Amino acid sequence: MNLQSEDMRRELEDIFSAFPHIHTADIPGIDLYMDQVTTFLQDSLRGVSRDPDDDKFLTKTMINNYVKNKVLIPPVKKKYSREHMMLLIMIYYMKSFLSIGDIRSITSPIQERYTQMPVDPKKDSADRAKDSAERKKEAAERRREKERAKELSHSDSTPGTGKSAQDENLRPQQLRISDIYESVAGDIEKDLPSIKDDILKSIEHSEGVFSDVPEEDRDTLQRFALICKLSAEVYMRKLFIEKLLDTD
Repeated sequence: MNLQSEDMRRELEDIFSAFPHIHTADIPGIDLYMDQVTTFLQDSLRGVSRDPDDDKFLTKTMINNYVKNKVLIPPVKKKYSREHMMLLIMIYYMKSFLSIGDIRSITSPIQERYTQMPVDPKKDSADRAKDSAERKKEAAERRREKERAKELSHSDSTPGTGKSAQDENLRPQQLRISDIYESVAGDIEKDLPSIKDDILKSIEHSEGVFSDVPEEDRDTLQRFALICKLSAEVYMRKLFIEKLLDTD
């Protein structure tokens, strides 16, 4: 192991040690004004910043742009709820490599199904009528889904209990953004050690390449090889996400 590899391992350890585990209990239980939102995000996300003292994590302009482009549900009386905060945290991880249109296609279905979408007073009557018709259509579909679920519960009920086997699972209509956020955050937290191990393996692999070149060139070439390898992995993950969005 060379000194460069030791430095890489220390940097990696620092990154994963500082990763912010923001659970629902950590998010303020009251609605916040914009300045309070940006301050909370700035303080909470410092661990995933290249330069936490100078980086602007999510600015007022960014957040207003997300609302304008329907990436984020509008605030109510200029205040942002815990649901807003949870969505913004997830958006932060996406914004560096996905377009605003791609992010909207990810967040819109979640917002429409699992939040109370506030009415925009600026919409004209035609837009409001269209929205009302769509909401009625969705409500009717939800009622049909409930009826189908009831039918299934009768056919799949466990003998002697009168309960469906599906009753043990939380149905989508019962879910809230907080449920979804906590599940996603928990999965991310659980997967971090394996992600870290994969990067450590890449560092270890880089120590074996260009071993026959002069020592003064070895560190530069090994570092270059590691960056290229990690970049290719990031690119393939990004491409897979884009393919998932394209098949939605």
